[in-house]
Amino acid sequence: MPPTTATATRRIILLVLAATVVYGAFAAERLLTPSRHFHFIDMAWNYIPGRLDTETPRRSRGPEQAGDPNGLQRAVERHLTGPGDKTEGWNDWASYHVIKLKDGQEVAGVWPWKDDAGARKHDFLTLEGQIMVIDRNADVATDCSGGVRGRTCDELKYFTSFPPFPAVVFMPFVAVWGYDTSDVLVTLLFAIASVGLFAWWLSRMRREGLHGLSGADESWWVLLLAFGTVAFFCSIRGEVWFTALVIGMTLNLLHLLAAENARAPLLAGLMLGLGVATRTPLLFAALLLPLEAFFPNGRWLGGEGREGFKRAFWKCFWYALPMALVGAALAWFNYVRFRQFGEFGHTYLLEGTRAPTREHGLFSFWFLNRNLGAALTNMPVFTDQAPFVLITRHGLGLLAATPALWLLLRRKPTVADAPVDAAVAARRKAFIRHMWVSVAAVAIPGLLYQNDGWVQFAYRFSMDFLPPLVALLALQCGPLGRTGKALIVASIAVQVLGAVTFGRYEMFYYD
Repeated sequence: MPPTTATATRRIILLVLAATVVYGAFAAERLLTPSRHFHFIDMAWNYIPGRLDTETPRRSRGPEQAGDPNGLQRAVERHLTGPGDKTEGWNDWASYHVIKLKDGQEVAGVWPWKDDAGARKHDFLTLEGQIMVIDRNADVATDCSGGVRGRTCDELKYFTSFPPFPAVVFMPFVAVWGYDTSDVLVTLLFAIASVGLFAWWLSRMRREGLHGLSGADESWWVLLLAFGTVAFFCSIRGEVWFTALVIGMTLNLLHLLAAENARAPLLAGLMLGLGVATRTPLLFAALLLPLEAFFPNGRWLGGEGREGFKRAFWKCFWYALPMALVGAALAWFNYVRFRQFGEFGHTYLLEGTRAPTREHGLFSFWFLNRNLGAALTNMPVFTDQAPFVLITRHGLGLLAATPALWLLLRRKPTVADAPVDAAVAARRKAFIRHMWVSVAAVAIPGLLYQNDGWVQFAYRFSMDFLPPLVALLALQCGPLGRTGKALIVASIAVQVLGAVTFGRYEMFYYD
């Protein structure tokens, strides 16, 4: 029998409290100060007066400057200070040149091959994607900047190369605390919310007959998501890359709650739209609701004919509407910064000189082999000397980082495990199929991306499809026995290692 609402609510509250205590304990000293990588805080500060670029990467270590916002120089010091008080550079900030040529023409772009010893060093890639040959010593005008003789007309503009929604989340906090805003704490709040949302989703699916697990089994799967996956080490860090993944997971869960059975299309579309404005790979999760609307029981329109088609069409329309509006805003956001609707700025990291990007683009089959290892098969290295285990900075593959995923190879649930009602059984089978399509649609494009997640404890990009993947484990594996629980415990043990060591004890990691 499904648990009573009161019982399920108590269980969800206890799981949220457990996540709050454990995440807080493992974040520990990180809660006392903002993280080193404060891109979203910087974006938020500049958004308040309506500015889309930033001057922050022009800063260096040193004293505060007159008129500095609260905490800015402290943030700069943290970002530029590495181990042993060594000065490091600006990490993951996009930039390009705006230059005026001697013939009066003004162009914007980068010299991607400026480190090339040959003639290609003069190839200038404009924001519009055109190649021009420009010798910065011979072709760029001088006497700019108020007529100072000898000053070339070459301005370097800086941007943060990330989708903007997390910065919008930070705006009210930054308006109060400035650059002293704790991105770690904000990230934790979203991570804790995700635990509650996932527990709620599993409980609701049980009431709908989509699984026959006990409340205790549901709790095991929630614990797996919270502490036995990359969500653990990502949630306790802050930092721009991990904060985006955590906020994206929360928005994805809200989308899944609303998209299941196409129950709230407008809300689902809004949440996924905001998810895309946080983590662009979530765009591919948009397949779920149309599948739920048009194939609710595994058959076209569930056999409901013309009326079923109309109902499904309008659900998809209301689903697409907020996504289209958010998409239009994102296209404008990209265009006014980089003159391309689909460019968030990653092409212009290191002024466009990153060799993999300039040679192969942001997506290519060239990256597939490396990414498959990071996603699935990278294993730890065991040695006979301390610290006895070494982990590549490309991260553990999911099969090592979360051993419970091996349960997906387990037998299908028996008839006794599955719902007895034929209609509910058909609905359950269709929903599992739709979820697999959604997981694959999000996961596969990421395998072609120019970055495999470096630097990480385990494949962090899996955060984009973790909630439906863990839900599929719960739906397909049936009641948990000793083997299943042991694999979940093993997964938590592995992730505890990551939560403790990553970003703290570098002796465990190698390039």
